[in-house]
Amino acid sequence: MSGRLDGIQILRFVAAVMVLIQHAVYLPSIHYGIDVLPFRKLGLGTAGVFIFFVISGYVIAALVEQRPFRFALHRIARIYPPYLSAIAISAALLISIGAVDVTKIRWLWSFTLLPLGGAIDSWTQVPFWTLIYEMTFYAVTAAMILGGKRVFDIGLVLWAGVIVGTAYFLPAPPAFTANILAILTSPLSLLFIAGAALGRLHAGTSWPLVYVGILLWTGYWRSSTLYQSIPVFVVGTLATIHLAALASNFVSRQNWLSPLVRGGDYSYGLYLLHAPVISALVATGLTKSVTYPIAVAVCLLIGGGLGSLFGFADFWFYRNVARKWADRIADTKSLQPLTSSVSELTARQS
Repeated sequence: MSGRLDGIQILRFVAAVMVLIQHAVYLPSIHYGIDVLPFRKLGLGTAGVFIFFVISGYVIAALVEQRPFRFALHRIARIYPPYLSAIAISAALLISIGAVDVTKIRWLWSFTLLPLGGAIDSWTQVPFWTLIYEMTFYAVTAAMILGGKRVFDIGLVLWAGVIVGTAYFLPAPPAFTANILAILTSPLSLLFIAGAALGRLHAGTSWPLVYVGILLWTGYWRSSTLYQSIPVFVVGTLATIHLAALASNFVSRQNWLSPLVRGGDYSYGLYLLHAPVISALVATGLTKSVTYPIAVAVCLLIGGGLGSLFGFADFWFYRNVARKWADRIADTKSLQPLTSSVSELTARQS
């Protein structure tokens, strides 16, 4: 897998819009007293998040030949600057209008994204519980690629086996828990693993996807956890990602699709900031002077618009500042002996 995957970027944008629609419909409904339970049962936002997880695994699998130190720096540079900016903007916005109880702020792990225990409940409306799962996946990946591609492939299968085995013999951990063991054994981590296995298939290595698929399907039949439907969802998502990857060359030649591709570029920022904006609109009563359908439309337009602008700024900053900063650190002469040793070890074991 090489080059820019425009088809995947469109799919990423679709996932972000699914989450946006979920919040734009649900959050105003609370203040209007409207029952949107049938809509919530669709799980549109949840499905969008799960698609993000699978895509993340797929994309990360293309980076297994990077030096682990460079890989880690790139992930830090990509995740933290926009995340911390979104937290700061959201906190300032919501605290200023009295929509946040500052006594409930989880200062440590909500800023570090480290799985330090406790329930993952967002106090700023920034959906950072997903990033705690994502950063855990990145950390495990960085450790596995120390041993090269072969160790990464074996690690994916073993990790999937641990998750399925845990579902057989141990009670399910509480959902959305910021605990390292809970995350490592959560069926949600299977989404990253399955995406990574598909990425390895596209790189020419098929057996990780085969074994992970067997484990997923076994878990589907044997598990009684709340995540029993994940294997079925994974199959559909993997098929969609496979088709999106195959269509990327076609997409890149279609100028009329370029706005959707750009939407994928800006999807991380859109994902981070849309919910705080919608929450602020609802909390200040700006949506109460209109009917509920118009309120939903206002939330979609303003939440999506400001979120996309934030995504544009985030994407520009990563490409022009943060990534270059990470590369300079990775290439620092004082670090070259360490990174060279890791690279040699990786080359020998791949």
